[in-house]
Amino acid sequence: MTRNEAREKLMQIIYEMDASKALLEDNAIETASSIIKERLSGNHITRGNVIVGNIIDNLSDIDETINKHSTKWKTTRMPKVDLAIMRLAIGEIRYNDEATDAVVINEAINMAKKYSTDNSAKFIHGVLGAVLKG
Repeated sequence: MTRNEAREKLMQIIYEMDASKALLEDNAIETASSIIKERLSGNHITRGNVIVGNIIDNLSDIDETINKHSTKWKTTRMPKVDLAIMRLAIGEIRYNDEATDAVVINEAINMAKKYSTDNSAKFIHGVLGAVLKG
């Protein structure tokens, strides 16, 4: 499994947990860890637990950042796939320095092209670019 494939699986886990409201539960980290163990392998399990754990621990800050830098859509109204992609990217940018910001943003744009709407890649690129600028 490549890092890119692992990142896609993490996005899918974040998406699923958001759709089922599991991201907001008290045992969200344990739930995520169990899913990660099932879907990832090798060192991707440890890396995935760190990334998703940081996202869960900082979810309100991440969502506030998205809302601040999204001019048209708030997290409550945007497509769940776009939200999962941006949560993952911001989680990696802010709380994990294994990959450069440019790589994380490029991967987010590619996931948007693969999993979301025609306009999502531009939207996500704009929001993440604004996040980096501060």
